[in-house]
Amino acid sequence: MIAPRRFARVGLTAAVVGAVLVPAILPFALQHFDDSDAAFQTGLAPLLVPPTPRTITDERQVRIMATALPGPEVTAGPARGTITTVGVAPDDTLIDGAVLFQVDGIDRIGFASSIPFYRPISPGTQGPDVVEVHRLLLLKGIIDEQPDDPGTATFATGQAIADFAESLGAGRTTTFDPGWVVFLPTPDLVAAMVSLKIGQSAPAQGAVIITSPGTVTAARLASGNQEPLNFAPGAEYVAIVDSEQFAIDTTTQAIAEADLPRLRSPRETERDGIPALARRKVPLQALAVPSSAVMTNDRGALCLWLPEDKAYRAVTVTIAGARGGVTNVATGLEASQQVLANPAEVLENPQCP
Repeated sequence: MIAPRRFARVGLTAAVVGAVLVPAILPFALQHFDDSDAAFQTGLAPLLVPPTPRTITDERQVRIMATALPGPEVTAGPARGTITTVGVAPDDTLIDGAVLFQVDGIDRIGFASSIPFYRPISPGTQGPDVVEVHRLLLLKGIIDEQPDDPGTATFATGQAIADFAESLGAGRTTTFDPGWVVFLPTPDLVAAMVSLKIGQSAPAQGAVIITSPGTVTAARLASGNQEPLNFAPGAEYVAIVDSEQFAIDTTTQAIAEADLPRLRSPRETERDGIPALARRKVPLQALAVPSSAVMTNDRGALCLWLPEDKAYRAVTVTIAGARGGVTNVATGLEASQQVLANPAEVLENPQCP
């Protein structure tokens, strides 16, 4: 009759789980045992298995809870009528001189002028807004160069305005209508939200028609499912948003401060956070073994048992995760070695030395 045996099994709910969450960097250890040692064989059939190479990315779905300062807004000018075309959508860049929408078939273009246009301009008008009219006419290719006195509208300016009006679909007139232009607070603005719809009345002057992404000041990570968000110590992780990578500060579980300026603010539909994918920056090459092969001791060391002659030897290993009865070994094992999958059944004392 076989006497009761003492041994330590490692399951996902015991020491291996602790090692998965907080793997220690343990040196490779090698100890030899023969039939006279405490770890002699019980006589039960050993099960030897080769490890399976695996690439560990720790990939998981996350949500980024971002705090952002509002971006610049675009407001409507003094245009009346019905919106007949919308030429801008979210994520578009608002380029100077591009058509944003049409009212009654007349183009309304965006322009980052130094001041908004606020009055009609015709030959004889003077002022800083006239300077901006000449700059707009030059941008659109209506004139070839700025006049000697750009702050004064001349007869030639009136003719250029007439050509510009025709290009917009407004007929031929030598008087500049400020309603043709939508003031952009900054050039190359990116649209986040656009509240223009075909068939609706033109928005009232001053109404916000386009918003832009804000500036993210903080961005913490949250798990995308019910599992806790954990990162392996010492490993670098990144979050992927819209095909761009952002470094993760694993200590604070947030986007690294240096990468915040590149992170966009949440969209209207992302009230639960920006969806992202978190993973190791550099995948870890590991070897998968049955979780039953991993043993421990009262100090928390982890080991595997490998065959050697007619006995077995213990090798100390580090772990890189476990799931579904399979444990990934990061260090301490070679792909050419075989592992004793059932040390608790084969060895009288299978705990790690």
